[in-house]
Amino acid sequence: MKLENVKVHKMGNKLGIYFSKLYFQKGNLVEIRIIKEDMQKEFLTKFNNVITLRRDIENFLHLNCQDLITLEIQEIKNSERTKELFHEGKIDMLSLIPERTSKGYEIFVNEFNKNNENWLRLWYSHERGSGQQLEIRRFVEIREFSSLLGQYQAEGTKHKSTIKFSLEFTSKIIPEHQEFIDSLSKLGIPKDTCEFRFTYNPNRLSEEETINHVKNFETIIGCKVKISQGNSKGIGFRTVIRNTILTEIVLNSLDKIRNLLANESRYTRNQQELANNFLAKLLTGDGTLDVRCTRRDFPDISMKVVDADRNYLNDYGAILKKLEFHPRINEKHIFVISSCSFENLRYLYKISAFKNSNNWNKLIVAIVLCLHGRRYYTYSRFMELTDYEKFGTSVVSKGFRIKSNMASDWLNNKVKENLIVKNGYNSWSLTLEGKSLIETLKSWSEDYKNLTNLKGFEDPFALLKTLKVKKYKKLSV
Repeated sequence: MKLENVKVHKMGNKLGIYFSKLYFQKGNLVEIRIIKEDMQKEFLTKFNNVITLRRDIENFLHLNCQDLITLEIQEIKNSERTKELFHEGKIDMLSLIPERTSKGYEIFVNEFNKNNENWLRLWYSHERGSGQQLEIRRFVEIREFSSLLGQYQAEGTKHKSTIKFSLEFTSKIIPEHQEFIDSLSKLGIPKDTCEFRFTYNPNRLSEEETINHVKNFETIIGCKVKISQGNSKGIGFRTVIRNTILTEIVLNSLDKIRNLLANESRYTRNQQELANNFLAKLLTGDGTLDVRCTRRDFPDISMKVVDADRNYLNDYGAILKKLEFHPRINEKHIFVISSCSFENLRYLYKISAFKNSNNWNKLIVAIVLCLHGRRYYTYSRFMELTDYEKFGTSVVSKGFRIKSNMASDWLNNKVKENLIVKNGYNSWSLTLEGKSLIETLKSWSEDYKNLTNLKGFEDPFALLKTLKVKKYKKLSV
């Protein structure tokens, strides 16, 4: 129904609208669209003859007492949650929205169309009033949302108490904040709803260093940062979004998706993508890669994730096991650890695990150390096969400078590893896995070249030593 020339009234320190009669049953859920000149704003509320307007609506429409507005009102039903997490290769956020808040207040959801996309409008109310309304896209890319969850699992405030009114993501790595707010933007949360803070210990960081760190952040992110002092040993930036419903959704999504990945017997394609991006960001925040060269021919490599929550550790261990790692959980020292084979390193590099951190550089060096060893050095030969659609033993023999019988043995071994397929007599070609290996090696080779130029060392053993030096004051940009 449409009502024209409705007057805005003063109601205490707020504005509101008054209905001369009850058009709907009192307490029923309605959607109201307020139209003022060429602007309009929709919101959910429970119908009453007097409705107080929230501050964000007043500000958006520039409302004043005695303004005449047009109202469009319709009664709606709370959208039923779907049980299917995925829809056409995307995550369906309607499956991740809890029915109620942690305090038991019902969360209302209404689906609407915006710029030819499905969006969700969410709201909740309580005895003393109502919460801030939230609008998000219904369908979001798996990569963006699973990365956001991985980041928050590692470095977000989990709210063990029942008070859940804000998301707080803390990291020293500035690009991680950029990725976090980019993922929020893809969800439908604008950057201007975020607050940014920098906490430092004045006994460990000078005023000049503090200013430089903050300037770097503001330049990259494009937002102002509030500075505060703290007594902790660490320093870092914090991105804060104060919205109860968004916090409830992210924390509910974390538990649901982490449990799914830990307990699913075999991953589907969508679940695999979910696991890849979740783990990559979890490792960037809470993971460590340890590379030790006790033997010159092959390094000892292990990966560790630290978390004080033992339930989380069990989930991490289960996820890593499904991804073909060999995790061991140490509950006493609150970590899960796994050795890393060359195949594990390839996987970690491919999903960009540890990206933006010093562990990413260690991963790059670990790969070259493996390729220098006797067991894996022949993998580098795949780079020579890039331009060949099909090849025989003569190509391998000449390109690798080995005897014909050795070339034949090498080809047959790589067939067993599903990297090469035999087409007929003396004819082989790369499998999809083989082509993927080549792309990984090309990308890794370029990253290693850039790293050696940056550090000034070409020898991987010398380069590794420079990466093990910890600098407290350095923040990643």
